[in-house]
Amino acid sequence: MKWIETYTVNIHDADLNGIVSTSGILRYMQDASNRQMMAQKPSYEELFQAGYAFVLSRIGMSVYAPIHAYENITVETWAVASRGVIFNRCYRVLRDGELVAEATTAWALVGTEDKKLHRVGEVQLNYWEDEPLELDLPARFRIPAEVELSLRGERTILYPDVDQNRHLNNTRYPDLFCSFFPEITRSRVITAMISFAKEAPLGETIKIYCGEYDGMCYVRSVLPDGSVNAEAEFLLEPIV
Repeated sequence: MKWIETYTVNIHDADLNGIVSTSGILRYMQDASNRQMMAQKPSYEELFQAGYAFVLSRIGMSVYAPIHAYENITVETWAVASRGVIFNRCYRVLRDGELVAEATTAWALVGTEDKKLHRVGEVQLNYWEDEPLELDLPARFRIPAEVELSLRGERTILYPDVDQNRHLNNTRYPDLFCSFFPEITRSRVITAMISFAKEAPLGETIKIYCGEYDGMCYVRSVLPDGSVNAEAEFLLEPIV
């Protein structure tokens, strides 16, 4: 069974082309799942107070049509049967009954103090479940060896970027990464895949490496110690 929320798109979620960015879509998706958690328990706050936090491990998103300010959208979200230390969740966004975006996500339930991974079943979760989505995207991805990545710049993680865990909020990543591709100013993202490896804490400066191969845009963010923060793949479509 799916949890459903309705929204009127805020104009501040629209980019310079007047469409909602990938990060904006992701925020509506996650707001819907947060509301499901609040209603069906435990809420995100209750988990956090008990010493747990859901941390996004990977996401695959397809955006089939642009979304504009003041449009009414419906967001569906639901948990998916999971096992081990991976908690799966899916999302769909509709406008007047038309499917405009969908995503699959994998999460880890982490102890906020000891950073321990907790397995499915260790904490009682009461969220509705339904069948998983089958997107035309691989469940996992790796940046192909053929991609030549080059340093495009650096980014310091500041106050507006972080959440209660005091690290870069996962909804910030798509727009942050895409800002290092000049063509994004005249394009929109139609597919996005991000794999998260390590947190980027408040005050940290990450290096952004980018490359393009076979029509795809690739990003790797690296922490000061040389370890990978996240990797991403985007498919952009020109706006005409």
